[in-house]
Amino acid sequence: VISGARLSTLLMRLPYLPLADAYVCENGGRILYPGSDLPTACPVTEDKEWRASHDHAAGSIEQDATPPQERKGPLWDLYRKLHSEGWSLDANGYTTSFRVHAGRNGKSLEELRAVVAAAPAGLASSFNLGAADFYPDTSGKVMAARHLMARFGAPAPACSFLCDDDNDLQLAAEVGRAFLPSITSDSVRVAAEARPEHFVVAKTAGQGVVATEEMLHAVMAHYKLN
Repeated sequence: VISGARLSTLLMRLPYLPLADAYVCENGGRILYPGSDLPTACPVTEDKEWRASHDHAAGSIEQDATPPQERKGPLWDLYRKLHSEGWSLDANGYTTSFRVHAGRNGKSLEELRAVVAAAPAGLASSFNLGAADFYPDTSGKVMAARHLMARFGAPAPACSFLCDDDNDLQLAAEVGRAFLPSITSDSVRVAAEARPEHFVVAKTAGQGVVATEEMLHAVMAHYKLN
């Protein structure tokens, strides 16, 4: 499971998610594995080496409880800079990334694209639902996926990805097949139309659970599991 959701959201959803070999949140910033030495209700163990690989930009895990504006690291320096410029920011529940919204506080999408283009070295970004997420350049969905593919010995051409938004496109292009239960942006539509043999779009695209179920059956058929 690879999600842009904040760590706090993933932890709340864990009891309701299907069992997986790994759970990734914050656009790749945090990776959790099922199981723990502690007798907890939803036992998970964090990949601490992976989290530490982001320390150069996001600071250490010890800052998780520190307010974003007081955290150390280039990522949070950028947060403070954008806050001083009047941008609408969201770092609530995030620990290795934060979100910047266009269309608020008089800030345009073009201005946000300029911020992305001028991001300091050591940081990366991606768009999700019209907002930009900033995170360490060691993070990102594709970087986390590569880490997991190496860990589990799964070559990219043998992997598949259920996805639907801009921040999924790099990983979607890298794996063997991408399955789309919905299309949430023009860039995703363009990519799917350009490579119809690679991007499988649900006939019920946009219909929520129905479309997701259709794509899960398509994945099972792809791997000859049904």
